[in-house]
Amino acid sequence: MDINNFIIEYWKNIASQNEMELKHYFHEDACIRWHNTNEQFNVSEFLRANCEYPGDWSGEVERIEQTGNIVITVTRVWAKEMSFHVTSFFEIIEEKIKTLDEYWGDDGTIPQWRKEMHIGKPIR
Repeated sequence: MDINNFIIEYWKNIASQNEMELKHYFHEDACIRWHNTNEQFNVSEFLRANCEYPGDWSGEVERIEQTGNIVITVTRVWAKEMSFHVTSFFEIIEEKIKTLDEYWGDDGTIPQWRKEMHIGKPIR
C-alpha cells in the first residue's frame, strides 16, 4: 500500500465531499473523534457531517508521517471565507481506517498583542 497516495486521495475525497468513495476508506466499525468539539462518530455519522456540510471545499496535505500502523497528517482545508488546519491521527489496519482522531484549528491573523511585541515572522 502506498500510504502517501492513500492519504492524498482520501483528502481529495474529503474536500470534494465524495461520500461514495469515502466510505471505502473505513472499516465498518471505525471510530472517528473530533477532540476540539468533544464528538465521536461512527462511519455513517462522519460521512454525513462531512458530505452534507455546505460549501465548495479545497484541501492540501502539508505533511505526512508514519510510525507503524499510525499515520499522522497536517492538512489545510478551506472554502471561500474559511480556512482550517487539521492534525489527524489515522490508525490503518488491513489497508483501511480503524480509528481517526482529529484536531481542527481555525486559521487566522496574528493577534494584536503579539504584533505589538514585534516577535515572530510569517511562515509563508
